[in-house]
Amino acid sequence: MPAIQERLNMKLEDNFYRKLAQLAFPLTLQFIFTSSFVLIDTLMVSGLGEKEVAALGIAGQFDMMLVIILAGILSGPSIFMMQYYGQRDYKTINGLAGLCLYAGLGIGTFFFLAVTLSSPYLFMPFSRDSELLKLTSSFVAIVSYGYIASAVSTAFAMSLKSIGDVKAVMYMTTSCLLLNTLLNYPLIYGHFGFPALGIQGAAIATLIGKLLLMIMIVAYVYTKRREVAVSVRRPVTVDRALTRKVFKLTMPIIAHETLWGLGAAIYMVAFGMLGTATLAVIQVAKVISVFVFAAVAGFSQAAGIMIGEQIGRRQRELAQTFARRFTRIGLVLALVIGALLFTMAPLIVGMFQFDEPLNRQAINILRIFACLMVFIFVNNIWIVGVFRSGGDTRYSMKLVLGSTWLVGLPITFIGAGVLKWPVEFVYALYLAEEVMRTVIGYFRYRSRRWQHDLVDNHEPV
Repeated sequence: MPAIQERLNMKLEDNFYRKLAQLAFPLTLQFIFTSSFVLIDTLMVSGLGEKEVAALGIAGQFDMMLVIILAGILSGPSIFMMQYYGQRDYKTINGLAGLCLYAGLGIGTFFFLAVTLSSPYLFMPFSRDSELLKLTSSFVAIVSYGYIASAVSTAFAMSLKSIGDVKAVMYMTTSCLLLNTLLNYPLIYGHFGFPALGIQGAAIATLIGKLLLMIMIVAYVYTKRREVAVSVRRPVTVDRALTRKVFKLTMPIIAHETLWGLGAAIYMVAFGMLGTATLAVIQVAKVISVFVFAAVAGFSQAAGIMIGEQIGRRQRELAQTFARRFTRIGLVLALVIGALLFTMAPLIVGMFQFDEPLNRQAINILRIFACLMVFIFVNNIWIVGVFRSGGDTRYSMKLVLGSTWLVGLPITFIGAGVLKWPVEFVYALYLAEEVMRTVIGYFRYRSRRWQHDLVDNHEPV
């Protein structure tokens, strides 16, 4: 038996890079295409002026919070699905997919109602510029109708990824991105017989893209992947003991993602203290950093799937080996991408049509981000790919929230609101939390304490 197990482990190790390519490539492309929605909107709107770009930045905080909270709530069932997929228990997987869908619908509906009913007062902490607030409200009034569609798409996409089906989501996201791009130009500036709608045109194009993506994913799931197709005729059935375990695992993730997303939005309040032009520069930096960050996001998701599957098979040593490999590859990727971004920063910023002072600030900010790329990549691989796949959600919550609320936010507000430092220095303070996470998280990564077998009923979550 030991010899057979050893041969099996060798085979799994040999298949590592083949499976990594099968998962990471489409996942990375999907994240790149998804982040391109905001990037394209910002590029298109930049021709209208700084205030329109700043309005996108404020509105984007609520869309980002929705995505983050959905990721937190749906991560719990998804982590279990990854490990049950290692045992090919499709009945349990279908029940967990149902939990994902109904939770997503609830969150999407809540966000739609909250943002719609509280606009424009919800945006006032970010700026006192009445014209900027009016632009933000007009954009969100349209885009908010896509929150529920985004929730449904995300729920099914998470379920599909958990069982290793990543290519279909990539293809569908790409199609919707192309449609959004094609619609943006005529709707914003009024070409090909369309009226010039400005920032509202960008909102309409984005809404159409989100609705189409939801329709395509739902159609694919119910025609091709019945494993995660939730029945509309009978209620979702999940074992009560498993439901309790899912809830127990998910609560730290929900707290983690919700408070981290709130912290990310509050960072924009700090940058808003430096003026509307600063908000525009930070918006450009954010959309580019999110676009670049997609490279590690897909990689981390692939790590979570592969490591979670090995833990589900009780292959703890192999899971640790996989974690080391993902970390090493991530370090190389971070160095290469960081060097490219540092070099190409002037060319990238030049696409946004800013005046010279804002151009220079945006270039400096991108180069600061490039220099700290290693910390950002490693943190995402460990927290999303390693710790979460092993069910180590409480530690992840403490690590992220502690670094954000006890370090990052206080020093950023001091830099912006008290010392009135230039935006480049304030941005460096904002990224200080990433350095702290890496230093502290390293010791957890090196230990085996992040591995929890969630499928084993005798092991606590």
